[in-house]
Amino acid sequence: MPNTLIDDSNNALQKVIATKLARAVFAGFDAMFAEFLNITLGAQSRFEQRQYHDVQRAMRDRLQVYERQVKNVSEAVKIIAYQELDCPHTWQLAKNIYGDMVEHHENKPIAHTFFNSTFGAIWDDKKIRTVHLFVLKAKYRSEPRSFESLVSRISLQNGFETAISQLITTQMFRVPFCQLNADLKRLKQTLMQGAKHQCKQVYELINLNDGFIEYANSLFFRNKACYLIGRCIAKNGDNMPFAIAILNTEKGLKIDAVMMGADQLSLLFGFARTYFMVDTDQPARYVDYLSVLMPHKKRFELFNAIGFIKHAKTEFYRYKVDTTKNSPASFKYINAPGTPGMVMLVFTIEGSDYVYKVIKDKFSAPKTATKAQVKEKYNFVKQADRVGRLVDTHEFRYLAFDLSRFSEELLTQMKTHIDSSLVISGKALILKHVYVERKMTPLNLYINHCDKHALDHVMLDYGKAIKDLAGANIFPGDMLMKNFGVTRWGRVVFYDYDEICPLTQCNFRDVPQTQNALEELSSHSYFDIDENDIFPSQFKVFFSANAHAFECFNTHHSDLFTTTYWQQCQQQIQNGFLPDVYPYKQSWRFK
Repeated sequence: MPNTLIDDSNNALQKVIATKLARAVFAGFDAMFAEFLNITLGAQSRFEQRQYHDVQRAMRDRLQVYERQVKNVSEAVKIIAYQELDCPHTWQLAKNIYGDMVEHHENKPIAHTFFNSTFGAIWDDKKIRTVHLFVLKAKYRSEPRSFESLVSRISLQNGFETAISQLITTQMFRVPFCQLNADLKRLKQTLMQGAKHQCKQVYELINLNDGFIEYANSLFFRNKACYLIGRCIAKNGDNMPFAIAILNTEKGLKIDAVMMGADQLSLLFGFARTYFMVDTDQPARYVDYLSVLMPHKKRFELFNAIGFIKHAKTEFYRYKVDTTKNSPASFKYINAPGTPGMVMLVFTIEGSDYVYKVIKDKFSAPKTATKAQVKEKYNFVKQADRVGRLVDTHEFRYLAFDLSRFSEELLTQMKTHIDSSLVISGKALILKHVYVERKMTPLNLYINHCDKHALDHVMLDYGKAIKDLAGANIFPGDMLMKNFGVTRWGRVVFYDYDEICPLTQCNFRDVPQTQNALEELSSHSYFDIDENDIFPSQFKVFFSANAHAFECFNTHHSDLFTTTYWQQCQQQIQNGFLPDVYPYKQSWRFK
């Protein structure tokens, strides 16, 4: 009898502690969401005032909110839990109680992820069982919900021109449009032409003044632009998504471009862009809506696009597990295509659009960085304006894989190069630290199989990529073609970050002249070189294996081989200049 009383007392105490843990995590989630939203709410004001440096600061500040709140809650939980901090049963109770607390919460999936993050931060490298996490079970996966409260509709019964005018004038801005009538005329013509080529049913109903225009009530802000997202819908359900880009010029607002169809919207929501700021307390429903506009986009890509990058990781893990289970057993993890890296071991699986990158235990010469420095480089990219030229990465700790899916060749390489990051437990292979990136065709491989026209195009964009990064105060470091990839749009982006740094930290120099020919032939430098010294004239070595590629590149971008170009870029950055970088083709812009 006494033992029963003691057990009952212990169980009651555990429930009390677990309840407090759940309440603390829930309070932290609310605080995180409120701070995230408060920063987002200022997006329109910053846009209207053309405070573009503040836009970048706000983006960086918002990225810190989630981790800071997880840390705050973790500290609070350590005090609350005391002796029960390492008790799995207490945490299981806390998870169940927390699950009940958020069961009908508008943002339940994101709340689940916040609990996972807090639990992971406290347990760190201890054995974490998925029973303590909201991850794979069907009941933790949200089904698409109604988004009717997030959108408005305009009937076409009074004519398409009237509907277009209402679409734009309904938006509330403090700044007027500088040439509204001309913009509306061009917008109407462009949407009609787009519908004619992409969705004939919508085009026919536009001409019959039938159907309607639907648009998201919240505007999407990013960098120097504002985007109005929606679609033209026929009564039979056929529809054409669109995104209208609005800029704030010195003369006032103007419509700069319109993107039409899921593919063009996909470019706007691409994986090499910074995150949108969207004024909503219903982000999960917005993802449901965006999924309708871009059905080929994965949910984790859309959560990522609107700034909920931690929940995007949860969604990606589900996607990874599901696709592995549903793929043929013969599909194995293999080395990713391209030149093997000196710093990273990179692998992928057949049929996947993603690669996994693990920092090697020892770097190949001449690399001298440390693991910590490489991680810092990737963090630098996360905080930077990626201007459409830096691939976004998801950083995972203790990511589990199906061991049977690994080829023997890859397993041998992993044990050789990343043994300290590798754990094999039963049927699972676990990586203690890994980055996930979108898979692309390495540029050095792409140019070996493309025709002359494609080569000229990609070399033009290769130089533009370097210049776009320079304008954003980013120097790639190692600019070899193997470190750049080509997207399905033929766009060149950079993905190897171990030598990346702010452009203003570089010292661009000309190679000193010498009167002694023997000095130039020496294997050692005949002049002093500091760690941050960069010699643009030496960049030509990047093309040593392909004379045709160099000829194309040099035609468009010979200025990149001059010290003057880079020093001028540095001066512009120091003067506070922010270049215009558009996430859509120049040909789509209104003239």
